[in-house]
Amino acid sequence: MQHHGFQVGDLVTPKHHPGAPIAIVISTECISMFNRIQIQFVKSDRPEMANPKHWEVVSRNENRPEDR
Repeated sequence: MQHHGFQVGDLVTPKHHPGAPIAIVISTECISMFNRIQIQFVKSDRPEMANPKHWEVVSRNENRPEDR
C-alpha cells in the first residue's frame, strides 16, 4: 500500500504488526516539510507524530472528496 495520500479521518495501523492498535489521522500538515503525520490512538487522549511510511490505512475517511 502507498505511504502517501493520508487524509484526516483515515484509520491507520502500524505496518507488519497484526493486531496492533488503530489510530486516527488528525493532521497531515507536516507531511511535506517533516514527512510526519499526526495521529491519535483510539484509546489515547494525546496526539503523536508518526512517520507515514510505517503506517498503512485500514479504513478511509468516508468523506474523502475522490469518493463522492
